[in-house]
Amino acid sequence: MSINKLRNYTDLVWKMISCNLRIIFSNKFIWFLTGSVIFYLGLSVIYVFSNNVSRMEDLFGVFLFSGLLLVFYPAVFGIQNDMDARTIEILFGIPDYRYKVWLVRIILIFIMAFTILLFFTFLSSVLIVKFRILPVTLQIMVPVLFMGMLGFFLSTVIRNGNGTAVILIIIGILFMMFGDSALGRSQWNIFLNPYNIPYEMNETSWALVTFRNRIILLTGSVLFLLGALLNLQNREKYM
Repeated sequence: MSINKLRNYTDLVWKMISCNLRIIFSNKFIWFLTGSVIFYLGLSVIYVFSNNVSRMEDLFGVFLFSGLLLVFYPAVFGIQNDMDARTIEILFGIPDYRYKVWLVRIILIFIMAFTILLFFTFLSSVLIVKFRILPVTLQIMVPVLFMGMLGFFLSTVIRNGNGTAVILIIIGILFMMFGDSALGRSQWNIFLNPYNIPYEMNETSWALVTFRNRIILLTGSVLFLLGALLNLQNREKYM
């Protein structure tokens, strides 16, 4: 590949990334980003002045909710925003290009969320309690990835951001309600906290439950992504 071709390819990739970043950060996403930062900072200040600052299971919940706020709006309302702005007609007019656009956009959403969560965990490790930053961030990203992909998939089925948001919130509330039950301590819990080991379970058994849970969530994330891209083949549903 010549230098000119490489430069042109690099420019094309950069323009695609910058364009999709402008789309992601448009509309109401900035409010969800602000809410995530305020939520994290507020609870972090409480933990800094608390005597009980060694409970990683509590910090995990703070990180998880902050991550869910980051991916909620772009994953749930992305398709509706394209429909409202009439840009979806342009995307469907370019054969096989629409998949690359939405795939790049969804990848950028989670890269952005991972970067911000990495910064959050770094601050907490410095200011609150010492822990390994990267493993904790990766553990948080698994349920965030699952819920984001689920929201993206549902948005291609319902084709309405508000309706998708309601269903996603109901699913989240149901799993939170059963957090202290047998389901909450099983491998099927979407919001399983790997650092909150049940009293009746040893660390080895809990590690196995956590591992199976992460495999299930990652597999579900891939299936939801493929299902969403498959649903986007039906042009008539969105035009």
